[in-house]
Amino acid sequence: MKSIINYSLVIFLLISVGCTKDIDQFNNNDKSPTTVPANALFANATVELMDYLASPNVNVNTFRLWSQHWTQSTYTDESNFQLINRNINGEVMERMYARVLRDVKECRGFVNSNVTNSESLKNTQLAVLDVLEVCAYSILVDIFNDVPYSQALMGVDNLSPIYDDANTIYSSLATSLDGAITTLSGSSDMGDFAGSDLIYAGSTSHWAMLANSLKLRIAMRMADISGSGSRAIAEAAASGVFASNDDHAYILYQSSTPNTNPLWEDLVQSGRTDFLASVTLTEIMNSTNDPRRAIYFRNLDSLGNVTSPAEHGLDGAYADFSQPGNILEDPTHPGILLSYAEVCFHLADAANRGWSVGGDAATHYANGVSASMLQWGSDQASADAFLLETDVAWDASMADQRIGTQKWVAMYDQGLEAWCTWKMYDYPTMGVAAQAGTITPTRYNYSVDEYSVNSINTSAANGGSDLTTDRVFWDVD
Repeated sequence: MKSIINYSLVIFLLISVGCTKDIDQFNNNDKSPTTVPANALFANATVELMDYLASPNVNVNTFRLWSQHWTQSTYTDESNFQLINRNINGEVMERMYARVLRDVKECRGFVNSNVTNSESLKNTQLAVLDVLEVCAYSILVDIFNDVPYSQALMGVDNLSPIYDDANTIYSSLATSLDGAITTLSGSSDMGDFAGSDLIYAGSTSHWAMLANSLKLRIAMRMADISGSGSRAIAEAAASGVFASNDDHAYILYQSSTPNTNPLWEDLVQSGRTDFLASVTLTEIMNSTNDPRRAIYFRNLDSLGNVTSPAEHGLDGAYADFSQPGNILEDPTHPGILLSYAEVCFHLADAANRGWSVGGDAATHYANGVSASMLQWGSDQASADAFLLETDVAWDASMADQRIGTQKWVAMYDQGLEAWCTWKMYDYPTMGVAAQAGTITPTRYNYSVDEYSVNSINTSAANGGSDLTTDRVFWDVD
């Protein structure tokens, strides 16, 4: 169901609408285009969102380091949880608001003003945009907690938006997904969006599955929040989520620039040797004889164990330790938005709580481990053997430890979700970073830019506290 990503098409669509032989074009305001194709904006928003999640670039995304899957061989600031020097927190805001969410908003405007499409088709396209928008805002909440929402993207009409309560935002996002699911479940046509749909190539049924899977994620984030309605949300979503690895949301990159996976750009094209296996992940995978070791990493020892620096955040000679695996250096390696393995672990958690999501916790847990194995090119026999390992085998009395640890391992290519998994379950135990002297922080603080342009509202966010050791609203334990 996946389409091969083609940035060239996006660029052509954006450029071609501005090309004309009419000299009157010079009277137009090129800062406010009036005829940008909606499908081009849809594609571009998708690309920007997926590129951010896939990127290991320390200027924008530190979550492979903050989840302690990787550490750095040199310049270890990010492995030691520094944000300010590179304005990483500011870059996240810029990418989500100025690129993803702005394109979604502008695209929505063009969809609404289209006089040739039927109302039914417009509603379908708007529902797809709602799903992308929910993805972006939920990412922002998971990283920062309170963020601009109700007054965001108003331009000159409001240059100082308030920071909405994170819990309120999440509830609103769940409601948006309800509407999207209803629309997408009753539709089969995305119109001109289909050719620009880089995730599902126009399959509305799969977009409905993504919406339900995202709704389940939101529900499980809030599972420990009294009065959140998370049980009802999870139970409503469960029947419509991904059913196999064939369903999960990803885009396929191409073999040549500028359409390559951002992983390739930083691991290969840059010519740098920056990343090593972190001891935090190494010890867990080695102790459980995890068959994914030789896939996740290279430069293993003679026993198939991953070798790594003694501590997270401690630099070391690149050649002396295990590095990210060869599979991640393939420029066509897919970028993952939400995986079937993740869905299975959420279902395991819900079932273990006694919620009516179909199936039992042990089965969903085993499905999550198996889905990850198969996703990474291993086989079912290896997954079955792995599930018999003493520290892996399902044990309901240790549900948080089992689900938290194995979901965290499975989210190797979803760094943000791996970090959120640790925050949800407090497993696995994070190592103390060598230079920072602390474990991984629980949120990004706001950037200097935010305080500069929106000081009053930024200062009031999160009850006036802006520490990286503060917790996002759903991280209550």
